[in-house]
Amino acid sequence: MARGGRTSLSRARSSAPADPARILAWPQPIVALTTGTVTGYEALARFPDDPDNVADVFEAAWVAGVGPQLEASALSVALRLQGRPTTTYLTVNVSPRALSAEVVRAVLDTDLVGIVVELTEAHNVPPDELKRMASWLRDRGARLAIDDVGTGYAGLERLICVGPDLIKLDRSLVTQLPVDQVSRVMVESLVRFAARSGAAIVAEGIETHALLEVVAELDITFGQGFLFGPAAPTWTTPSDEVVAAAVTVHRQALSATPKQAMFLDEVILLERIADRFSEAEELVDVHQAVETLTRLVGAEHVTIDLVDECAATLDALTYVGTGPAGVGIGRSRQLDDHPLVRWVLDTRRAAMILASDPKADAIELERMTAAGFGGLLLVPVITRGTTVGLLSFYRTRSFPWTLAQIRFARIGASQLAATLDRLLPTTNR
Repeated sequence: MARGGRTSLSRARSSAPADPARILAWPQPIVALTTGTVTGYEALARFPDDPDNVADVFEAAWVAGVGPQLEASALSVALRLQGRPTTTYLTVNVSPRALSAEVVRAVLDTDLVGIVVELTEAHNVPPDELKRMASWLRDRGARLAIDDVGTGYAGLERLICVGPDLIKLDRSLVTQLPVDQVSRVMVESLVRFAARSGAAIVAEGIETHALLEVVAELDITFGQGFLFGPAAPTWTTPSDEVVAAAVTVHRQALSATPKQAMFLDEVILLERIADRFSEAEELVDVHQAVETLTRLVGAEHVTIDLVDECAATLDALTYVGTGPAGVGIGRSRQLDDHPLVRWVLDTRRAAMILASDPKADAIELERMTAAGFGGLLLVPVITRGTTVGLLSFYRTRSFPWTLAQIRFARIGASQLAATLDRLLPTTNR
């Protein structure tokens, strides 16, 4: 949370530079969402003469030519804070443009173990310079955070250059999560990026229990905001009620019963699919599992067919999704009439047919387009070393399936195979 709220630059230009001697540093707690415990504090600058327009004050200092001096003073005050709990870290804010100033480097040229340096706006700092700054800070024991991620390209560029330990999601992005699908997709991508790069996500601006639930369900590690405690002159901690709320969301995830079903990501969906297949007692339960798999694969319709090698046929077990109906429902197809299907079954490889592909298999293409679809994904169902069936996923748009979606389809086909092996008599396979 970069020092405070933002307003227009024109207002900043009209503000007088602050007196560095009057800067205060108020810590705000950063909380682990899995346990509700405080893991760190962010030192937020405050000015007694202008408490509500902190960002304006800093910008006015840069316009007046004393930006580095004010940032150095704010850092110095923050690093001198006393009484921080021994199990917590402290984050301090600095802009990359200030790091090149000697007055700022002099404050930070010390033992920074237990300190997280938050890099705020980039102001077109060259990538090589950002990397040198990051290395210089890490040499002194600091960990690094990128602030305001999600507000523009600059934040993403800083992620690549710095390789931060913490990624702080901007409040404007976090508050959109309950109502905006695009924001959720962006955050899900950042969560995966953090997990694979060894970083952790901090969501800023958490002010309500409802937003806490959404953030926790998206697998965000840490939270910050008025719900846990405002920036204050003392080292505050969240209430027992808030701690209990955070822990409850985590326990729901551990029991595989997420509360916010509208926020299911791929991993949770795979877990749900596996549960439904394993709990299936009859074929109708299989259809429910396949319905969830269809959503994960990015299709609107799917059919399940069983192979009868003796009769050389593919017999429809059938499942109808949300797209156009009537694709092979209740039908039996001769495998000799469908060479691509036979190839999928024999090679145990998936195949994709798109209406936009002039080289697509003519037989399957005609069958697919006649039913009103633009894409078809064929996936073999294999159990005990034998191909026993075929999953056919359909979508109305002629978009190719991603590698991830194809892998999800194959995982689902494997789970389906084990379930069919358990439910169907040998004579039906």
